[in-house]
Amino acid sequence: HTALPTLMYHAHIDTVAPGDPAGWRYPPFSGTVADGLVYGRGAGDDKSSVVAQIMALVTLARAGVTLNGRFQVAAVADEESGAKQGTRWLRDNQHLQPDFLVVGEQTRNRVAVAERVACGIDLTIFGKSTHGAMPWAGDNAVLKTARVLAWLEQKLFPQLAAKSHPYLPPATLNVGKISGGWQWNIVPDACKVEMDRRLLPGETRETAMTEIEALLNEYNATVEPLQYELFSTGKVAPNINTKPDEPFVQCAQAALQDLTGQPQVLTGYVQTSDGRWFAGDGFPIIIFGPSDPAVGHATDEHVSVEQLVEATKFLTLLALRWLKIKENED
Repeated sequence: HTALPTLMYHAHIDTVAPGDPAGWRYPPFSGTVADGLVYGRGAGDDKSSVVAQIMALVTLARAGVTLNGRFQVAAVADEESGAKQGTRWLRDNQHLQPDFLVVGEQTRNRVAVAERVACGIDLTIFGKSTHGAMPWAGDNAVLKTARVLAWLEQKLFPQLAAKSHPYLPPATLNVGKISGGWQWNIVPDACKVEMDRRLLPGETRETAMTEIEALLNEYNATVEPLQYELFSTGKVAPNINTKPDEPFVQCAQAALQDLTGQPQVLTGYVQTSDGRWFAGDGFPIIIFGPSDPAVGHATDEHVSVEQLVEATKFLTLLALRWLKIKENED
């Protein structure tokens, strides 16, 4: 670090696959502009943020503005597959060392101060195999898994829905993938379920696992015998949970309000961003970018040209004001 503060804008250039191009209104890599929208895979997630951040830097450079601090833009890859070779590597090797961070993601040009983080949890339920013609002689793990998942939906989901945060949806569990059995005429002896548990600030992998274990043990004690294995995969980072009264947040909120001429209410980011790899470092982080998070990873992903221009203006104004504020404080 230098003695001057570093303001970093951060966004990712990698995207998910487009799926079947035939399902798109326009070719997914065409960047077609129609009716005020730019269509294409990555248009919202996350290249609109990349463009807005770079153009904010270019605008200030062309204007010859002297800032009392370092203003950096980090366009990274590998966000969609876990950031191990992207942001995580760059941060761990001290190539990215911000003092204030804006993570570009789809927030509909609202200032987000918190996010949920993803926690992968695998559940394997065991049964007993036998010939498919004699199912009564075995214990079908696939059918048992179906019953257990219905139990978790009934018992766990209301618990998760009751968990709240002022800027975020409740905690959630998504059953994303099920695999079990060897072939059609064998009673399956195991069934694996891969789940996506979204943690709110204050939750941990351990607390999420304990909740599920307690209900599985209750199922075993009150419904039917149950042999299972619960395993959590991947690194779980801390949540972004920046205090709304942080001066950096208030500066961003005021800048956006002045730009739009409308009152601005803080929000949270529903998905998970690369910002989580900095969340434990003790400096303010906000998430901001054009486009709707619902169109990310979807067919006909798009971003509004109007929002793209507005985001560029905001990011330019924020860098100018914040580093000038720091100068005044010094």
